[in-house]
This record gives sequence, structure tokens and C-alpha cells, in this order.
Amino acid sequence: MPNPGLFIKSFTAEAAVPGRRIVKFGAAGGILAAASATNLAIGISDQLDAKPGDLQDVIMSGSAELELAGTVTAGAPVASDASGLGVAAAAGAGNIAIGYALQAGVAGDIIDVAIARHSVT
Repeated sequence: MPNPGLFIKSFTAEAAVPGRRIVKFGAAGGILAAASATNLAIGISDQLDAKPGDLQDVIMSGSAELELAGTVTAGAPVASDASGLGVAAAAGAGNIAIGYALQAGVAGDIIDVAIARHSVT
């Protein structure tokens, strides 16, 4: 299926970053798995796992596959849990969603997410 608007950029993993996780910038300009809904997420890691020092592709626009840690409904905003897995975004000060679920899923599922980072209030 075509993915118009797809933008992928490679970053160095500052720690182990599993595939299909929400990621953020690390202190050295590389990436880390996001650790909460308040982390400033930059995209979703590609399907391959990365070890520290490896280059990892990050999907920054378009749609990407994301592994879930909880139940998400189609169309719902999606944010990071403590491991970079997707969960339903909750409203709250500083909470940031990486995008919107393009299908429903439960913990362990891999779903497509339309990347559209935004505050969840």
C-alpha cells in the first residue's frame, strides 16, 4: 500500500531501541525509546531492533507500525508508555500523542498509526 508523505530519517541509538516503538531524542542527539506520554516523541522506530550505537530508521511522517501495550480504538490518539509501546493517550498537562490509530488493537498487537504529533488536553 502506498504511504504518501512518508519521511524516514536514520539516527544513532543511544541505548537498545526495539522496533515499532515511539522514540524521542537522547542527550547526545541520538534516539531512545520514549518513556512516558510527556516525552517529546519524534516518531516511530522501524521494524528492526537497534543496539546502542546502531543506526535506526525513524518514521517521522506518514504512517508507521506500532506495537501496543494496551487497548486502543481506531481513530484514538496514541501515546507512549514507559517502554515506548503505544497506549491510548490520556488528556493531561504535557501529554503528547504521536498520532492516531488507524485500526483497533490490544496489548501485543501491531497496528498502523497515522503520525500527527500533538498535545492531548
